[in-house]
Amino acid sequence: MDPSKHSRCSAFSMSMMSTTTPKVVPKGSAAKPYEKQKVAVFGAGGYLGGCIYGFLQRAGSLYGTGISGVGGSPRAVVATSAGSVSLNGILSKNFILAQADESFVKLTNMTIVDAIQSRLNGFDAAILGTRFTLEPRPVTLGSYEKSPNDKTMEFYMERPRIATVKGIDDPNYSLQLFNNILQACKSEGLRHLVVIETDSEFDTDTVAGDKYLALLEEVGVPYTYIRPVGSFENLKEYTYAKGVQSTLKITQPTSLEEFQSGSGTLYREDFAAVCVQALLSLDWSDNRVLQVEPVGSLGQEIAGRAIPQREWCMNSDSLQELLAVAS
Repeated sequence: MDPSKHSRCSAFSMSMMSTTTPKVVPKGSAAKPYEKQKVAVFGAGGYLGGCIYGFLQRAGSLYGTGISGVGGSPRAVVATSAGSVSLNGILSKNFILAQADESFVKLTNMTIVDAIQSRLNGFDAAILGTRFTLEPRPVTLGSYEKSPNDKTMEFYMERPRIATVKGIDDPNYSLQLFNNILQACKSEGLRHLVVIETDSEFDTDTVAGDKYLALLEEVGVPYTYIRPVGSFENLKEYTYAKGVQSTLKITQPTSLEEFQSGSGTLYREDFAAVCVQALLSLDWSDNRVLQVEPVGSLGQEIAGRAIPQREWCMNSDSLQELLAVAS
């Protein structure tokens, strides 16, 4: 990564702060909450993608976030009905009987850029991973099949919801998907991308950011590139009412040499909330790289002080305070 391309991103490191911090002024979608932004999530059948979608869905139902909850937004882009079923399993459990019908979930031929672009018509931003778990599936009848025996690959952001999915890892296919999505986003004129580096969940010692950042610079769509520092795990019996459960540290590297790896436990649910808060809080016209690292459990003085029905994610104000430093 060329540091000169990220001169606007000064290095910083913070942990979640107490409730005495002055009110933060957002610079992302929440800066103009009346201008509802439409957001698409690629690979939303994966557990991480499903949690991101669920938080976006909740954000779209509340005033003040600037996220649209109508007109097919948020949109889940998957390859087959298996992705839709997986997403709805996550929503019904983690987001208390929420669901996404066919107006919000679009089955898409991910091998064709024009097909992806058509799913982004009228949308403003997208969230995607760098590497996907893939599952060979028949093309869902009535979608984009040319014959009853057509096959495709369902793609899950990072990992599927359940371990019984016989997923495979094909880094070359994932890279082609990633590039196809970027080209479609560029052609459709999206304003911002949130990109999650998921390679470390497949190759534990990898530092893969350089090739993805090069592709992002090439397409020219402003981006927030987020790296997990640690190993992903799921929280047990999680619902959105529990909200953020960890104290997090965020750093903003200015070169590849500052990219970190770690062995701590980073909960997917907390990381998903960071991705959504980045859209709400950070200026969409800038490029930035963020690293998210767990440093402990959330303090009791912060946890559980709001009413869940009035929040898109409990304790998300702590994330807002963290990300304000980057805006």
